[in-house]
Amino acid sequence: MTPEERNRMNSLCIGIQEETDYKKFVAMLHEMSELIARKERRRFHQFPALVWQRNKPWKTVPAKVNKVVKPYTAGEPDRVEIAVVEGEDLFREIRIENSFMDVDGTPMSLPTGTELELTFEAETKRATAESA
Repeated sequence: MTPEERNRMNSLCIGIQEETDYKKFVAMLHEMSELIARKERRRFHQFPALVWQRNKPWKTVPAKVNKVVKPYTAGEPDRVEIAVVEGEDLFREIRIENSFMDVDGTPMSLPTGTELELTFEAETKRATAESA
């Protein structure tokens, strides 16, 4: 972090602890999140991005690894079949490469039976608000 960013981060940490107005609290959290994201882009761009806040419409649903699918062709990666619990019968499963990262950025694969939380995010300009 630059010295200016470090000073602002320290100031935000104190402000967040003491703030009693919710809107000001949220604004400070957003600003802190942006400072952290800037550092992450500069210093840790080779790792998956952390999700500090969601700024798009989103939904998280439970899912489960049904099976690991071996490739038909040698040299191809394994795939994992994931069932979305809330999905319709004919559209419940997806298959993707069985290549994931743990929280430290270490590559890993998922075994059959792993329970997941699958999060969908939408582009804000394409989403519409629900009627009350």
